[in-house]
Parts: sequence; structure tokens; C-alpha cells
Amino acid sequence: MDAAYYALGLLLAALLAWLARRLGWLDREGALAAAALGALAWASNGLWGSLLLVFFVVAGSLAARLNPRSRDRRGRTAAQVLANGLPALLGALACGPAFFAGSLAAVTADTLASELGALSPTAWRYGRGRVPAGTNAAVSLPGSLALLAGAGAAAFWAPGRGLPAFAVFAGGVFGAVLDTIAGPLEERLSWWNNDLNNALAATCGGLLACWLA
Repeated sequence: MDAAYYALGLLLAALLAWLARRLGWLDREGALAAAALGALAWASNGLWGSLLLVFFVVAGSLAARLNPRSRDRRGRTAAQVLANGLPALLGALACGPAFFAGSLAAVTADTLASELGALSPTAWRYGRGRVPAGTNAAVSLPGSLALLAGAGAAAFWAPGRGLPAFAVFAGGVFGAVLDTIAGPLEERLSWWNNDLNNALAATCGGLLACWLA
């Protein structure tokens, strides 16, 4: 691949990040981070990887618009962008495209579960019982269905790289469920936050997909 190929990827990533910024999906620093990740996805995984990354951004951003209480309605920050996307790129260097797809399936499933689950009339959390929808680490029927739908939609891209769809789907579900289980750490550890939780989910989802593939 010559320099023109990589230059095209950088140009497309910059244009898409600019568009996402204009739509309010990313703040300024988030757009810069997204452009960098997009260019790296193009360089390492080609058009397939770039489209899968764009799918995650579009699906998550549209879901956030449906949730009036979503913090992402102000635009994702650079920390959020890196927490969700960087594990996929780094893991793919060692484990290949299965890790990349499983990782993005996990963050897609988790994002849709969080945003659409918040629209439920009520939710449930272990140790607390019924809690208001949107409570950290809580689960609901709409959120669970959105989780499965997000993982399934990401798995749809798997055959494009000859990957077993089940491996990507399982990685997505596992990572998103782990994000919920680890959620209470945000309340118990002063240094743990949602971005670290997302990075953990992305990493573990990618690892399972890689193992199953």
C-alpha cells in the first residue's frame, strides 16, 4: 500500500470526525481523537474496519439522542472516544480482526443498553432491587434487548473479514455484561470511572471473540 492509500484514510477520517463534531456527537477534543482512531482503523483494518468503527459511532450517537438524560448529548469527549475505540485497535495488533470486531461489538452493545435502557419505566440492580432507570449498573428489559441487538448488529460485519459471527456476538455480549457487573466499582474506588469500565469491557469482549474465532 502506498502513501496515497494512507492519506486517503486520514482525509476520510478527518472529514467524518468533522461531520460528527458538527452534528454535536463529539466535542472538539473528541473529534480529534476520533480522526486519529479512524485513520488507524483504515491503516490496520481497511475499509471493513473503518465502516465497523463508523457504525459504532453512528449507532451510539443516535441512541444518545433518544435518551434525554444522556451525558453524550453534549458530545463525546476524547477520553470517551479513546476508552471505547483504542482497545480495539491495540488488541487487533496482537490478536487480529477478531479482537477488533469483538471489542467494538462490546462497546456498541454496552452503549445501546445504557442509552435505551434509560428509557425503561424502571430497572433492577443487584443488592438494591428496583431502582430508577439509568441507575449505574442497573438492568432492564429494554436495555437487555438493546444489548443483544447491538452485539448482533456488530456481528453482522464479521463475515466481511471471514470471522465467525457467533464469536463476535459472544464477545459483544460478554463485554457489555461485564461492564454492568463492574459498574459498582465506580462508587467504591475513587480512581475508577466509566471510561475505565468501558475500556475493560472493550478489552474483554475482544479477548473472548479472539479466543472463540
